[in-house]
Amino acid sequence: MSSQPRSFTIKVPATSANIGPGFDVVGLSLSLYLTLKVDIPAPSTSTFIPPKITYTGEGAEEVPLDAYKNLTTRVALYVLRCHSIPSFPSSISIHCHNEIPFGRGLGSSGAAVIAGVLLGSALGDLKLTPARALDFALMVERHPDNVTAALV
Repeated sequence: MSSQPRSFTIKVPATSANIGPGFDVVGLSLSLYLTLKVDIPAPSTSTFIPPKITYTGEGAEEVPLDAYKNLTTRVALYVLRCHSIPSFPSSISIHCHNEIPFGRGLGSSGAAVIAGVLLGSALGDLKLTPARALDFALMVERHPDNVTAALV
């Protein structure tokens, strides 16, 4: 992981796999997004400062802001640990803005999982291929129709 300060954005679309004869087989992405804005400051102390998560939009009052309970950051940490990176960078801040309603068949959990895989890849500078990112997503989210559409 880099010791230089950096910022980046991850934007993942809502999806639907409720498509007539392609139900739960064919997925498509929609124009609603889960957007993460990530800031990683340069290391300034040897004391680890846990991630700070803020959240706006759909479901803001329901989403855990603890990085070890939030679905997106738990997936990111899983990806990092699978690559022998034990923790998030110190003092990282993640602002999530969500336009995807929960529990409405629009792939909100799939978007959160894909965002987590992409976050882990970016934080660890892993450069995961789409196929490898999909492998990680499918270890968590058992709806390949939704996560594939969200990733691609």
